[in-house]
Amino acid sequence: MTNRFFQRRAGSTLVELLIFAALLGIVMGAVLPLLFMAAEDRLLQQTISLVERNGVQAMQNITQRVRNGERIITPALGMTGSVLVVQTSSGAINPTIVGINSGSLIVIERVTKEIITSSQVAITHFEVRNTSVSDTHPSVEIIFNVSRTTRLQQPHSYGEIFRSSITLFPNDLPSGANDQCVAPFCLPANTFNWQIYDPVSADCLEATLPMTCT
Repeated sequence: MTNRFFQRRAGSTLVELLIFAALLGIVMGAVLPLLFMAAEDRLLQQTISLVERNGVQAMQNITQRVRNGERIITPALGMTGSVLVVQTSSGAINPTIVGINSGSLIVIERVTKEIITSSQVAITHFEVRNTSVSDTHPSVEIIFNVSRTTRLQQPHSYGEIFRSSITLFPNDLPSGANDQCVAPFCLPANTFNWQIYDPVSADCLEATLPMTCT
């Protein structure tokens, strides 16, 4: 009698395990998609916040530097380009250059480079249009795209276009110290070339940096 009791009990436990496994499979099949959807939604909100924060901060950074400049060197009046060069009165930050390097927005002051966007986002389609009415009333329009690709179940990309018109603050007449140097230009293989004025030697020194330029 004892042996029969244990045999019936063992059979009953196996059935219970099979039922439990089936129920668990049904529950997991219903819950997992919901968990993935919640994770994707949370990641999308983080991506949107990151893109907007980088775009706004980058535009504010560029605007501050441009407004403190004396005049726009590149692109020429009425022209459009992928690099912005501004002449400043301070030799320590002259010229100030804004462009794209390896998907990041960069600012160069004389020869010092600063990356002003996060490596978590990609900057594309940076466009500068010289909208100045004249050389004495300089202004510029800046457009760029900030995007980020997220990967969970499937890759998703979110991007936003940022646009701003900037008018330079009125200053005294430009110092002209850098006027005797060659105007900045783009070399083959997307290398940007510019010259800086050295007051000690009274000469123009070459400077280059890989940058998306046309």
